[in-house]
Amino acid sequence: MTVQTEIRKARWTGERIARLGFLLGLGWDAKRIAEDPLIASTPNNVHRQAQRFGLAFRAAAAAIALRLPPEAASLYDSAATKRSLTREAMIRLLLLVVAADPALLDNILDDGA
Repeated sequence: MTVQTEIRKARWTGERIARLGFLLGLGWDAKRIAEDPLIASTPNNVHRQAQRFGLAFRAAAAAIALRLPPEAASLYDSAATKRSLTREAMIRLLLLVVAADPALLDNILDDGA
């Protein structure tokens, strides 16, 4: 049995379905989700299973709706593409990283006072 055959025959357990939903919520694309060790599938199968379980790739992107000037949107889009993320997922990740380090947040927002 080949690895591809094993991947196709793996059952979608509650744990795998929950992981799929979690990764979709993070804004991961199908290729990246398929490479996750718990998912271990193909991008096409990830799309099929997401549809089967009522999960949507677009729903994750709609969670954060920001209107940015075109120049800023372009910079975020470039950074997101490098990381296989949507713009919204990239911004969310950036916000979480900054929030995790209070000193970093203060340094970014420091107005020299």
